[in-house]
Amino acid sequence: MNRFLFVLGSNWQLSLAELDNVLKNSQFKGRIIDYSANVAIVEFESLHNEIHYVNNLMELQYILGGIQKIGEIYDFIDIQTINQAFPWKVDNYKKVESIRQKIIESLSSNLLRIFRRVKNENIFFAVSIYPNLFDEDYYSQVLIKHFLPFLNKEISHLIKEKGGKKVSYYKYPDKYIKSGHLNPIFPHHLITYGLFNEDRAEIIFGFTEEGVYIARTFTADDPNFKKKIDEERPFKEFKSSISPKLAIIMLNFLNLFEKREKCSILDPFVGNGTFLLFAIVEDFRVFGTDIDEEKVQNTMRNVNWLYNELEEKVPLFLEDHFKTIAIDKVSTVFNESFFDGICTEPELGPFFTEKPYYSEVNDLFEKILKPLYEATFRECYKLLKSKKRLCIIAPIISTVDGGDLQLNIELIAKNNGFILIPLMDIERIVNKSNIRLQFRKEQVRALIDARKDQIIKRKLYLFEKLD
Repeated sequence: MNRFLFVLGSNWQLSLAELDNVLKNSQFKGRIIDYSANVAIVEFESLHNEIHYVNNLMELQYILGGIQKIGEIYDFIDIQTINQAFPWKVDNYKKVESIRQKIIESLSSNLLRIFRRVKNENIFFAVSIYPNLFDEDYYSQVLIKHFLPFLNKEISHLIKEKGGKKVSYYKYPDKYIKSGHLNPIFPHHLITYGLFNEDRAEIIFGFTEEGVYIARTFTADDPNFKKKIDEERPFKEFKSSISPKLAIIMLNFLNLFEKREKCSILDPFVGNGTFLLFAIVEDFRVFGTDIDEEKVQNTMRNVNWLYNELEEKVPLFLEDHFKTIAIDKVSTVFNESFFDGICTEPELGPFFTEKPYYSEVNDLFEKILKPLYEATFRECYKLLKSKKRLCIIAPIISTVDGGDLQLNIELIAKNNGFILIPLMDIERIVNKSNIRLQFRKEQVRALIDARKDQIIKRKLYLFEKLD
């Protein structure tokens, strides 16, 4: 069974959860068999048997929000061999050279699978190393400074040995190699350097606790496309808007993978329409409301702009899909049990520039946010079809004198007819020995999307409407 390597986004837990959910519930049936904080190794049930499986990988890449690249794996070298070939300190050079020869033999045997054709060709390649964790000293001091130069040298030598006319490779800036702070090449580099061509390739060395997987990248995210929609739309609030990747991830947790063009999605707090814009990109029918008329108008303009950019016909009566109305009245403007899914981020509180006091946040929760979320769940229950899902964000707010505060969203949901759906099925994941890479049952009930220094952190929840 063929294995494929998926490069995870910066929020690797959320990326892994999204990927597992899609592999479990979409037509792309598969399972994660190994992972680190940077890569996931996937075995598919049947995808690899299809003649045009690369096209299927491209479709899967398009659907996923938290995956940067997908590559086919050609070989695996166990971690003991890597550690012996590239130890912290070399005591026996002959032994090290002997073990390194095993890595060279692996590269040699897979070179023609990576490039298809080498003889008399001008070959260009880029090596990307994804460590178990980016902040490990072994990555900065050994893999970057010794393993990377070794790979560039030996791959170049092997290509010439097999008849390559000319060979060159992507050279990382020396200052990053010397400092040990080196990011692998980004998805946009793949397009810039033509690394999807037959005579060019990105060769990925993806590490887990078990060893290193050697893969060639076949498809990658198009960050420029998402960036254009996010930044060039006519109206946007840069301070508060969620990222395109998070919007797509949340849409995927709704488990609506078939006949998306017939599925209706609601965002009852449209803001300037981030969820709905990317729902359109993902082929959904979109609807939105907000208490602020200006935001509703801005969303409608953004939506019309996007249809024009996509060169698609604007749906008839599109303006009827958007309403200016308070959250506790949304069910009065749409039919009950109408929607196939709801994705939203209600108000998270004021934009704090400094940490507030505990009492201030407690008042905010009790007087404003708790009633708001209670109304949201009441209305969503009326509007969703039975067994359909609500993916929602709630705030965690850091205070000066009382730690972090958050609403009891699970209780609010339960009181309004919803059941919590954990974001990851930990029965499908083999946990790691490194505690930083482990998943516990209580951790996957909801996941945080935030930087460490953020005052207001986003916490992502998934709920399903009960009968």
